[in-house]
Amino acid sequence: MSRARHYCGCGSPLARDNADGLCSACQARRRRDRAPEVPPEFWQAELMGDALASGDLGRVVRAYRSHPFHGQPLPQSIVAGWLHVSQTTLSRIEQGTRRLTIDDISGFTRALGMPMALRWVPLQPSQAGEDVDPISRRSLFGAGVGAALGLNATTAPAAARDIDPHLVRHWMDLMGLLYRHDAMFGSHDVLAPVRHELDLIAAHRQVARGDLRDQLLRVESRWALFASWLGHDTGDSLTRDYWADRALRLAQESGYHDMVAWTLLRQSQWAATRDDRRRAIVLADAAGSTRETSTRIRALCALRLAHAHALANDAASCERSLADARAGLLDRADTNTDNDPCDDLGRRDGTAPYLLAAEARCWLGLRPRQAIAMLEEVLRLWPRHRTRGHGVHRARLALACAAADEPERAATEGFKALEIARTTRSDVTVRELQRLDRRLATCDLPAAADFREALAAL
Repeated sequence: MSRARHYCGCGSPLARDNADGLCSACQARRRRDRAPEVPPEFWQAELMGDALASGDLGRVVRAYRSHPFHGQPLPQSIVAGWLHVSQTTLSRIEQGTRRLTIDDISGFTRALGMPMALRWVPLQPSQAGEDVDPISRRSLFGAGVGAALGLNATTAPAAARDIDPHLVRHWMDLMGLLYRHDAMFGSHDVLAPVRHELDLIAAHRQVARGDLRDQLLRVESRWALFASWLGHDTGDSLTRDYWADRALRLAQESGYHDMVAWTLLRQSQWAATRDDRRRAIVLADAAGSTRETSTRIRALCALRLAHAHALANDAASCERSLADARAGLLDRADTNTDNDPCDDLGRRDGTAPYLLAAEARCWLGLRPRQAIAMLEEVLRLWPRHRTRGHGVHRARLALACAAADEPERAATEGFKALEIARTTRSDVTVRELQRLDRRLATCDLPAAADFREALAAL
């Protein structure tokens, strides 16, 4: 037998039947240094579920320490070691008197082994290093966590009567949780659970009948387009196009007219990414021509058409489409009269920072100085917890600076976007930075050379 089979890494001899490869002292040290692995059911216990739904990290830590899984309550000193804080600090966290940053919250939840779908992401503007008030209930996904925990659809139903109709709301809330995680941390960790949930939704939809089947078709179409976006952001065009096509078919089958238009709008966006200007215009025009769509969706389709015209250097058509979008979004508002959980489509994109960002993107090539001013305002207004968006818009600000003959500032802004791209691993941001790299290719400024070197090393 080799020495590796008989000795711990610290040099202590091991028993022949020791499967862990660690002596008792090292095993004890490991228990002190990191939290134990817990089963999924750990987070569904009543006390833990209540703590998660409260949005108070202190309550979550207390519930964690007193969980029956551990056999007896864990001392604060042990858990403090796992979280890399002092016992005094942990006591203040549990009492709600210690202010936390987003980095603190993210690190603590990872250290405790909290599942990705339950991670703490702020609902209000906030950013890494900025204080978050643990008493304000802003730091957890909120009521969506209760929905995600309250239902546990893991297998296909045998008959339509076995389907809980509350699953429609559950899946929409869960998608919201994953969407917020994606916006802050990037797409790579989200695609696998989204595919898993899509399989479950499809299994339920195939058994369902009547109105419930139509609702599940709508939900499935929303999740499919979410998967398409994740494929786009990770640079996987096959995944992007497959799920976009599926989303369109599901929306058409269920008579979900807004979703039909919304999917065509996204396909126009993907075409614009490939610089296929003609297809971008055709798809955006088809989206806006979809019958029986809401005012909000038609306006957002006009906004997408404006960008497609801008790519074709047609400033007059771009202006007309922007005017149509403004009229639709500012003059009228659609209301949700039947509490349909799928009725929120495009609502976020109709808010001020998103509209300004979309308009600024139109002027990147046509009027770069106007785009600079608009993008500066976008970055001021952008929700700070939507980290990836900050990177994308910072990269576009750099592009506008390069187009306006400000190469040194372009490189500086590009560096800032590059740092965010490292965190989120967003292919969308990287593609914009590659465009910037091509624009700065002939620039001999040291800042431009440093940017190109850093991008090459990404």
